[in-house]
Amino acid sequence: MLRRLWTLAFAPLRARRGRPAALLALAAGCLALVFIEHTPLTLLQNAQFDRMQRQSPRDRSEMPALVVAVDEKSLAALGQWPWPRQTLARLIEKIGAAEPLAIGLDMIFPEPDRLGATSLKRLYPQLQGSRLEDPDERLSRALAHTPSVLGMAATNGLPPGARTALKVTPVLSQGGDARDGAGRFAGALASLPLLEASARGQALLNAQADPALLDPERGVLRRVPLLASVAGLPVASLGPEMLRVALEAPAVQAWVRGSEITRVGVGEYSLPTRDNGELILHFGPFQADRYLSAVDVLEDRVPAEYLRQRFVLLGFTGTGLQDRVVTPLGEKVPGVDIHAQVLESLLSGEALTRPHWIRGLEGLVLVLLGLGLIAAVPRIRPTVAVKLGLMTAVLLFGLGYAAFHLGRLLFDAASLVTLLNPVFFILIGNTLVESDRQRRLAEEALQASRESAARVAGELDAAHRIQMGLLPDPASLFAGEQRFQVAAHLEPAREVGGDYFDCFMLGEDHLCLAIGDVSGKGLPASLFMAVSKSVAGALLRQHPEDLGAALAEMDAALSRDNREYLFVTTFVAVLDVNDGRMDYVCAGHDAPWVVHGATVSRIPVEPVSGPPLCACEGYPYQRGSARLAPGDRLVLTTDGVSEATNGREWFGNERLATLLLQHGQEGDAVNLAEAIRREVRQFEAGAPPADDLTLLVLQWWGPGDRPLDPRLSER
Repeated sequence: MLRRLWTLAFAPLRARRGRPAALLALAAGCLALVFIEHTPLTLLQNAQFDRMQRQSPRDRSEMPALVVAVDEKSLAALGQWPWPRQTLARLIEKIGAAEPLAIGLDMIFPEPDRLGATSLKRLYPQLQGSRLEDPDERLSRALAHTPSVLGMAATNGLPPGARTALKVTPVLSQGGDARDGAGRFAGALASLPLLEASARGQALLNAQADPALLDPERGVLRRVPLLASVAGLPVASLGPEMLRVALEAPAVQAWVRGSEITRVGVGEYSLPTRDNGELILHFGPFQADRYLSAVDVLEDRVPAEYLRQRFVLLGFTGTGLQDRVVTPLGEKVPGVDIHAQVLESLLSGEALTRPHWIRGLEGLVLVLLGLGLIAAVPRIRPTVAVKLGLMTAVLLFGLGYAAFHLGRLLFDAASLVTLLNPVFFILIGNTLVESDRQRRLAEEALQASRESAARVAGELDAAHRIQMGLLPDPASLFAGEQRFQVAAHLEPAREVGGDYFDCFMLGEDHLCLAIGDVSGKGLPASLFMAVSKSVAGALLRQHPEDLGAALAEMDAALSRDNREYLFVTTFVAVLDVNDGRMDYVCAGHDAPWVVHGATVSRIPVEPVSGPPLCACEGYPYQRGSARLAPGDRLVLTTDGVSEATNGREWFGNERLATLLLQHGQEGDAVNLAEAIRREVRQFEAGAPPADDLTLLVLQWWGPGDRPLDPRLSER
């Protein structure tokens, strides 16, 4: 009954091979694309655009913007903020003496100086009649004699201190009124009128264009306003206003179409914007060398030539003062850095754009590709259909990356692929369901008689193949390598085992070797082996310089859900293939052997060796070091070699050392590994293996080319 109800419920999806249901899914996808701002697809869209920026950040190497920072060093030397206005005046005068292009202050002075004449006379009546220097007047003179730009924080609701009477530089609108499209604010928290009158410009410091909208960026700043309407006046942000002051232009320009702002600029410099005057900023990486300490400038430790003909921003980086901003590059930067990046973008003319027509193009592409899949998938084989679906996704992502790299256009390939997935899965699902139904009907009779045995045998065989497939093939992995050779063998005692090895490059000059042995045998050990190898590979690549930390994190990860209380011994080494230096860590594993000429020795792991992983939680594993000489061979084994038995005795380390002396100089790493395996199996004399046998042999020839075999040279 339930099966029949299930069939009836999914009958509409399977009607006419799924085409009507796929058309319905395509229509729903088109609707979601129209209202994408109200769907979770915006998160996917932002993630894709952020990834593009991380892969191709803006070049900031030649940009003339510097930040004089109120940092921890300056606060320690000059005292807590706010500083006396005389100190700020001296700082601005020092910067102005170096003849910068413009000075932008990412700070506001809405109240008189607390040490001003009026405040002091109110506190100390005995000073009435005395003539005291007004710090605000001193700062006003400094601003008047420099190309300075003050900041304002636009706000709604007019909190205490906010004003509507502001000094702003005109914004010249072309094609319409920029105030119609820009975000609107009732007023602003600005500096004292005395300071406003002295500065050559006053600019917006806000990071959000429209105060009425909730922040959709989930803590990441991707867009910044170049214009806003404050108390009915269009106001430019700090970057355009500094450029206007530097160029001595009469106004910031705004290009308007209808009620939508399309571009903002100064002189010959301009950038495309969104409808509300926001710039989609193409971020560059944080440049710490562009930050100067304010106290260094005050005490003449910064050459004047370094500031000359530069745009200088004065902002905060001290703890508790700065506003930290997360960028699409994943960096947390001071808020003043955003103004510097806007200014640099204006000078380079580089910004990201997402014009109106690109959404129409995305909708057209979605419809055409969806209809193409609906027409093609039911007519072709499932394997071909899967390839067609993959090709469609690759085509869309390729188009998105091409648009970004060639034209800095943001084409939303991720959303299109996501919206096409239901269409494709409905179509391919119908094909696969029908194929699977026919196959199951044909196999049911045969499967019934041997289901149990076949299941066990098949699962063990699949597990063996999967386990062997997890291990690297050194011959193909390092094909053509002339500095070293790696050979390996792993033979489980049963169908599957708990040993593993790994070998891979960390960069171009460092070879990582790892070998491990999980406690126990069979399927539990093999599953734990697979997890151990995967975790080890990931963490060793994440911490190539700190093997101890990598092993400690591996221990924590494996111990977290280790309900069977398994443990694993392991030895990990990273060899510099150019100079032979080898760093290693050991967690309860047998020390490797080194064949050097006619001698055999073992790596001294005792001083740094720790317990097996999952045996002592939180153990601080230490790194050891050794050095190989050209021609040396490093032999890593598990106890399947030393503990191999013929029923009467173990193979043992002495027999292994003798074997290495006999064969250590013959052939190459492959020959040596095969010789060890062959001798162990001959010693067992047909007895079942007591444990998994794993070998990892490294032959290091040194930084030069691989030497020619003397036997070949004699011929």
